[in-house]
Amino acid sequence: MDISVAGMQAASQWFSATASNIVAITSAPLAPQEPAGNNAPTQGPPTFPLSYSPQAPYANMQGMVASPDGDLATQMVNLHLAANSFRANLLALKVSSRMVDNLLDMVA
Repeated sequence: MDISVAGMQAASQWFSATASNIVAITSAPLAPQEPAGNNAPTQGPPTFPLSYSPQAPYANMQGMVASPDGDLATQMVNLHLAANSFRANLLALKVSSRMVDNLLDMVA
C-alpha cells in the first residue's frame, strides 16, 4: 500500500509540474531580467532564453523577449501520463486494500 501511495504522490507532483509548464508555455512572454549582482538573492522568476521580437509589448530596448523553451504537445502527453499513473496507483491501492480486507475476513 505504501508503494501505491508514494506513486500517487509522485504522479500528483508530476501533474502539477506539467501544468505549470503548460501555463509558462502558453502565457505572455516576460520582459528580460537584468543580470543580478553576486550578492542578489536567487529568488524570483526563472530565466528563459531570449528571442528577438521587437514588436512584442514585453520587448526590452534591444527587442529581446524572454520566452519559455518548451513544447506544448510534449507537455500535454506528460499531463496524460501523469494522470494515468495516478489512476493506476489508485487502482493498485484499492485492490491491495480489498485483498487485506478479504484476508482479515478469512482469519476472523
